[in-house]
Amino acid sequence: MGTSLGASLTWFLCHNSSQAARIRHRERTKALLKSSAELEACCAKLEAQVQKLRSSEAGSLRREVKLETLLQAEQQRIADREQLQRESESRILQGFQSASLRILQASEKSESENTRPVQGASREKGFPEDQDANNPSTTLRENVVSGMLEDSAPVIPAPSQDTPVTLTRIEP
Repeated sequence: MGTSLGASLTWFLCHNSSQAARIRHRERTKALLKSSAELEACCAKLEAQVQKLRSSEAGSLRREVKLETLLQAEQQRIADREQLQRESESRILQGFQSASLRILQASEKSESENTRPVQGASREKGFPEDQDANNPSTTLRENVVSGMLEDSAPVIPAPSQDTPVTLTRIEP
């Protein structure tokens, strides 16, 4: 009877511990399956986010390339405008120099013709030679302006539509 009681007690203790181990194993398995399902759901979400990021990155790269192309085109337009401005300034300067030279030569010629009789009269009246009753500086200024207007028409190109034009008044 002691042996059978000892064997029964041993069997009962072993059976309880194995039952407890089975229960713990089932709970762990359930927890692992639950966590595995959660991980799979998270992986699916991450894959969807990766796809979104890839598509947005591709869109960003396309926009960046497009903006870069637009920037290069704008820089080229700016360079072309600057070149046109330099050429226009050069032409205006050449026209001004040419007109000034012709007007100065014409002025000197007419002054040399006009000053001979006037010099004698102005000396007799006591006026210095550089003062003239006709005010030659005003006449010279008018000649320069009219000469510039005559020369500037064929030299200055017409502005294009994308080139802004500003006019400034130069006071004499």
